[in-house]
Amino acid sequence: MLMRKQQGLSLIELMITISLGLLLMAALTTVFSNTLGVNSRSLQLSQLNEESVAVFDLMLGDIRRADYRGDAIELLTDPDEASTEFNDTIEVSEFGGEANDSCIVFRYDENQNGIFDGASEAFGYRLANGVIERRQSAAACDANGWQGLTDINNVLISQLTFTLSEQVTGSITEQLLDIVMIVESATDGTLEREYSAQVVIRNGF
Repeated sequence: MLMRKQQGLSLIELMITISLGLLLMAALTTVFSNTLGVNSRSLQLSQLNEESVAVFDLMLGDIRRADYRGDAIELLTDPDEASTEFNDTIEVSEFGGEANDSCIVFRYDENQNGIFDGASEAFGYRLANGVIERRQSAAACDANGWQGLTDINNVLISQLTFTLSEQVTGSITEQLLDIVMIVESATDGTLEREYSAQVVIRNGF
């Protein structure tokens, strides 16, 4: 029986093998790092979109109810006795130091009793120092005491604008409100989203 002598890799072969292994490892590391970066960016964008949409939808829902009153029928049946506390309550201004028209306040008859019940039926939203805030205790646009809705550590609000206008449909004049909100990630300024909507104030009188 013939015996064959085993030979190991030569030094050159070993160096080539190690080099190829290192190149492969570097390539895999690059792919893995890029994948992590893409996944991290996607997660940031998802969080940005989720928080922004929730706040924007909350604003839209409230604003669509502006000037609503539970006794609206009285405006037709007994206009002299009808309450005027929910008539044309929308006001647009701004918090000190912020851009024009970045705050809106209004009323609506939340419990549908036809009576303005004070602060609980006074609503509003504003931009203040990169945060969207909701009105509390019937505070004015330039007053303190509003409640923050967005977390500046996650979302930075770079613009919030309310623009009131009117349109005439037949013999009816309606108020229109255009809303624009621009947000960006607090940790990555290249991640930016813009949201806009137009609301017809159907309860306005």
